Amino acid sequence: MAQTIPDRDDAEDLATLPSRRGRWIVLGLLFAILFGYWASPYVAAARLAQAANAGAADEVLGRIDLPALRMSFARQIVRSYISRNPQARGLDPLARQVVAGAATGFVDAIIAEHLTPAAITALLTERGSAAPADELLGPGLALPRAGGLGDAWTLFRNSGFDGLTSFAVTVPPKAAAADEMDAYRLRFGLSGTRWKLRALELPKTVLARLADELKSRTDRAS
Repeated sequence: MAQTIPDRDDAEDLATLPSRRGRWIVLGLLFAILFGYWASPYVAAARLAQAANAGAADEVLGRIDLPALRMSFARQIVRSYISRNPQARGLDPLARQVVAGAATGFVDAIIAEHLTPAAITALLTERGSAAPADELLGPGLALPRAGGLGDAWTLFRNSGFDGLTSFAVTVPPKAAAADEMDAYRLRFGLSGTRWKLRALELPKTVLARLADELKSRTDRAS
């Protein structure tokens, strides 16, 4: 019985089959990693919203980088203070830094009084915090519930990357203050392997109140 000799082209195809399969496996893994990275901040934002709407204060705080958040508040308050102070607006950048440095102690005191972890939790949660509403911060924001398709789409539509490791979510104020305040903006960043809330951009009306409080304190001290 004659032995069939494999065709050279068939032999080459059989030899390259494992390498082709390996390339597809590598491409599949790469796609899974990229998709997981792309989806992870959306999941983190949805879980923060879920914890906030459930009033789970401890879980909310666990998803916040508090030192970074306080620094973001300090920068916003100082910028608003300078923009609302006619004398400071006319200063050169170096002189503005001196003014900002001189106001640091007062800014820290304002944050310690009005932007405590309890106040931040009250700002984010619908009913979880027992802390009273702060008159400087207002009634807070309305995080999407992320429990239904419509809310999930709202969260997705108002979110997006604005850097390789920076992710932002725009959230409107609660209905009671919708006519008086503009939107909040939550910024998430990677803390190790987890996305955490690292900055909360406050509405202009809230920053104006905090800046006026800063001016009142600096005026009393001068």
